[in-house]
Amino acid sequence: MSESEARLAELILDLFFVRKDAYGIEDENGWRTMKAPITKILVKQHLRGGPCLGAHVTSSDSQCRWVGWDTDEARLMFVVYERAVKRYPKSAVLFNRTGGRGYHIRVLFNRLVPSSLAHRLAHELVKDLKVVEFFPKQPTISEVGFGHFMRLPLGRHGKTGQVGLLLQPKSLLDLQPCIPRLPEEPTFEDISFLCSHRIPDNLGYWNCLASNGTVGFCTKENCPRVEQT
Repeated sequence: MSESEARLAELILDLFFVRKDAYGIEDENGWRTMKAPITKILVKQHLRGGPCLGAHVTSSDSQCRWVGWDTDEARLMFVVYERAVKRYPKSAVLFNRTGGRGYHIRVLFNRLVPSSLAHRLAHELVKDLKVVEFFPKQPTISEVGFGHFMRLPLGRHGKTGQVGLLLQPKSLLDLQPCIPRLPEEPTFEDISFLCSHRIPDNLGYWNCLASNGTVGFCTKENCPRVEQT
């Protein structure tokens, strides 16, 4: 494998696999979740036309690094793409064929976001397009659950033998994950998630340093940035 292909395999692991203890794989019987660590060797095989892999969108503690959409209708997917690049930087939007009839779009974030927020962002973009699937499909998953995965780009489709080529950008190396956007009607939890003054204490509670450098609990009632009604 060339140096650029090795970099590509490392990038795929970093960008798409929010959890490293499981992955989706396509075989002669279809798709299934493998409850085993994902490795660079498996990703290299995927890129070389071996078994196609899928990455779960949600971590075991209900965090996400990307949101995605899937449909077999090209016209609708171009609608989704136009919406995505209006809301997010184009450099953070991945648009690819699946190698079959379908198309995938993902928006990649530069930080983990709560899956409840990711779910709202994904649904918000396509809430009027009923035949477009969005990921994550659930606001949260259980500690023993895995949720759904999406097929990775650049893999060979098990039924057609065609590779899931990129439409935008030309290379995964050109992707630049972006800061998550808030939903159209953000909750306090959405707003506080992006606040630079929010810090965790030793017990895992969120504290706020916005009030003259003093420490207090991060709550809507105490927040100096939220207009109290």
